[in-house]
Amino acid sequence: TEPIPEHGRIDELLRSVDRPGDYCVGGRIFTPMPRVIVEGAGELSFPVPEAQIEALIAAAERSPYGKGAETVLDTSVRDSWQIDAADVRLGGRAWPDSLAKIMDMVAAGLGLPAERLGTELYKLLVYRPGGFFAEHRDTEKVPGMVATLSLSLPTPGAGGELVVRHAAREATLDMAALEPSELLFAAFYSDCPHEVLPVRDGHRVSLVFNLFAGSPDDGLVPPEYRKLTTQVAECLARWREEGGVDKLAWVLDHEYSEDGLSFDTLKNKDAAVAKVLGKAARRAGCELHAAVLRFEEEGYPDESPPYDWKGDIQDAPQAEIGELRSRIRTLDGWAGGDGGHPRFGPIDLKASELLSRRALTDAEPDERRVYPTGNEGVTMALVYRHAALVVWPGDKTLDIVAGNSVGHAVSWVATQRGRPADGADEGVRRLLARLIRIWPARSWSTRSQDRYEMLRLLYAVGDGDLGADFLQRVVTTHYDGSENVVLAEVLALIGAGEVGAFLPKLIERHLARRPKEIVALLVLAGGSPKATTDPARREAMREAAETALSGLESALCLESEARARRERERSAEPWRALHRYPDSPKEWIDPGAVCDLFVLADRLELADAAAAAARAIGDHPTIVTPDRMLPAAVEGICGRGGIAETAAYGVLWRRSADFLLARSAAAPVPPSDWTIEVEIPCDCHLCARLHAFCGDPAQRVERFESRQDIRWHFRQKVGRDHLDLDYESRGLGGTNTLVCTKSRASHLRRLEEYAEDLRRMESLLACAPDAEGSGSAEGRVVRLERALAVPRKA
Repeated sequence: TEPIPEHGRIDELLRSVDRPGDYCVGGRIFTPMPRVIVEGAGELSFPVPEAQIEALIAAAERSPYGKGAETVLDTSVRDSWQIDAADVRLGGRAWPDSLAKIMDMVAAGLGLPAERLGTELYKLLVYRPGGFFAEHRDTEKVPGMVATLSLSLPTPGAGGELVVRHAAREATLDMAALEPSELLFAAFYSDCPHEVLPVRDGHRVSLVFNLFAGSPDDGLVPPEYRKLTTQVAECLARWREEGGVDKLAWVLDHEYSEDGLSFDTLKNKDAAVAKVLGKAARRAGCELHAAVLRFEEEGYPDESPPYDWKGDIQDAPQAEIGELRSRIRTLDGWAGGDGGHPRFGPIDLKASELLSRRALTDAEPDERRVYPTGNEGVTMALVYRHAALVVWPGDKTLDIVAGNSVGHAVSWVATQRGRPADGADEGVRRLLARLIRIWPARSWSTRSQDRYEMLRLLYAVGDGDLGADFLQRVVTTHYDGSENVVLAEVLALIGAGEVGAFLPKLIERHLARRPKEIVALLVLAGGSPKATTDPARREAMREAAETALSGLESALCLESEARARRERERSAEPWRALHRYPDSPKEWIDPGAVCDLFVLADRLELADAAAAAARAIGDHPTIVTPDRMLPAAVEGICGRGGIAETAAYGVLWRRSADFLLARSAAAPVPPSDWTIEVEIPCDCHLCARLHAFCGDPAQRVERFESRQDIRWHFRQKVGRDHLDLDYESRGLGGTNTLVCTKSRASHLRRLEEYAEDLRRMESLLACAPDAEGSGSAEGRVVRLERALAVPRKA
């Protein structure tokens, strides 16, 4: 016989786990009746007489039921009356003892420790003849809720049996209490489907309690399984040595919500398996967690089921997938054995990692949804949710979490700081070192927020060596500027040599694409106390700033080439370029960054490099615009004090002044006629007419035929060349005509531009270098004064 793989043997052993108790229990006791006092109906007599039942119904409200996230009234699903626990008082000398006897039987029947179970009255329910409640599951109404207890009060009647189901099993419990001293009870785990059959005669009056578990350290303690635990531990140890799958998952018998899942609230056999597997995992050097397994199947249905606009399938509960496209298994909603909730995030589960694949075979889906997919009809998704126990080697936790999300791995490592265990800090450092080594190389598999949180954690730990390693291995490649603030803090943590090795490499790699972010980082890093007092660190910052200044010309050339390439693509394929490139591209650099760069250069005594960078900026007026960006940057530099006399400042000031004087030394002259200067390379009939119309000095209005293709061609020419033309379609004599009218839009835009140019020239005049105020009468200062002295028209 071939040997059974270790995870198969583990599955076999866990299936042998058994414990006292079942999914439901029922019984009766003969005891003095409790005092039951109901607001609006008084104290009940037993058996409850007809008159008091009518009084109870008068004080009650119709019982609703939960439908998804809603609570609705529908007597075709639930026909009963309810009174809230706040309006019901239970008492009497014998009642505490009676309740204790019932709870002992309930605990024994469900396999739960009686000392752990708490009770809370939920509702008083009244069923009239024909009253019932269709199959449903109870929600978790209180923290730690594990079961529901229904207690029937003596009332004449028949029927109203409680039917409870679990897996393939079913139990029918008689709930008709007829004797004056008789109490009937039924308790069942709250995830079990159950229904109340119709009352055939008389009435039924019940008290419903929520049963919840406390949270002592030992949890819900099942019987000891020493031999079995040893066998499972040996199998886990061998499985760990095999090195096959990363983890093993055991699907639990009962259902648990994500909020209600914990080792303290595991039920019946689930609690026993968790106890065995937990002890065995610790012996084998593994960790055990609980999680919610989300299993999703997607494909094409046999025939399209009816569905609403949200995609919820309507009136077709048995709709099935015909052609399967994909299966996805994800673990999330983690719970730890210590009562905590580890920040592992969603983790994928392979089919080979399930200890028993049969666990999902006969399950009913929790959701059925469809998604319209155009000509292909609809795609159908079935979603199943099950609770599971998950075990993996203790030293593989970080790799498993990071393999699904490095961000969740960072969050989990952060939770390990400050733990009381000996050597916790050193353990966190080992985890950080490992996380740096396994950090994903591809930028699309991580987020900028992940780097930010990692840098913040490294700074909190205070390990400069780890910080320097992360900068070199990860940040150098994936930097985008969002991490600047915490990155500057980490730079202050590491040595000057590491700073000098990291920053120039980062600048060379990212300056062309992120100049604003690079300058902002240099300002933050250069402003730290260490950078101003430590000579070695100051020299490292000086080298980094010089790298940025000297690399500016190359970066500007690359950006200029990229813009030229985009313009060529817009001209060649306007529709495709429209989707690829925005109409208003983001500024490559802004005045604040230009100002900060030259202020930093002055502080670090990089006069020559700064002057060369200023000349490079002046050579690329389409990127660092001399009419708007440079005047704003010059004004900011001047306001810092002491920098306005540097050579770099003079270059920037003169470049801006020359441009504005060339364009706006005199006021714009209004057009004398309606001529529009335009070059139209197209020689089609439409463009020939358009060219003639634009060149006519007297004609202001022209009409063009208005077929759809002609309108598109016309609008493309007018929009691309920004012609001063307004146009609209009109119906004349039964035909559509495109009526085109010349405007003064260009002149109006030029007047606005001229007014803004004058404001910029005023700013330049106020912060002119001293050297510009002397010399010939035709100096820049004199020409600026002359331009500003021109009378301005409104």
